[in-house]
Amino acid sequence: WEPFLSTAMRRHRVLTFDNRGSGRAPCVPAGTSIAGLAEDAMRLLDELGVGPMRLIGRSMGGMIAQELALRIPERVSKLVLVSTSGRANAHLSEVFLSWAALAEAGVPAALRHRSSLLWCLGRESLETDVARSYLEARTRSDRPLDYARQARACAAHDSLSKLDALRCPALIVGGDDDRLTPSLHAEELAAAIPGARRVTIPGAGHLAYLESPERFSSEVLGFLEEDTGPCRAATS
Repeated sequence: WEPFLSTAMRRHRVLTFDNRGSGRAPCVPAGTSIAGLAEDAMRLLDELGVGPMRLIGRSMGGMIAQELALRIPERVSKLVLVSTSGRANAHLSEVFLSWAALAEAGVPAALRHRSSLLWCLGRESLETDVARSYLEARTRSDRPLDYARQARACAAHDSLSKLDALRCPALIVGGDDDRLTPSLHAEELAAAIPGARRVTIPGAGHLAYLESPERFSSEVLGFLEEDTGPCRAATS
């Protein structure tokens, strides 16, 4: 999330955490779903006593954020979904399942993550230090079995048909050179969430916060700091 975190922390109280299977968090149990990862986040928020919040999620985190906003709408004042999908269609699901299979087969982390650069970075970013730094960070933090189980959870994700229940201000952010979750996914999210706004970052791929940090921070913080109402679930 750097350099966005450093920018946001100058103006806001920021909470980040390691999802199960990442960083210093416990391993991912077999069969874990995005809903299960959202339950983890809910327990953390309960334990910390976090009240109304502005929720941001990217990629898998954006899938988790969708589930969180649906489960605890009274605690989400704004929602930002970055480079993510409301439903893993056949193409996206196959990419995730392929990544899982490669990790399970013992393919070296450096090779796996180098190939993922072609999905995660825009063309211009591949020619910069961004690619090298990203590859080093991903390889250094690799947990192959957990990575595979997270990827399988992403492949099975589908909350698109439920998102019309959300009533919070929502911003959908994507790069116009994102090969993993191209504009179709942002369009579906914006259409599914009532009143959602879309922003496209020119030249960025799946890592817009890293590839175009100033534009990303300006768009996201500008949205978060607007004066709008709380998130509510729709009632029938």
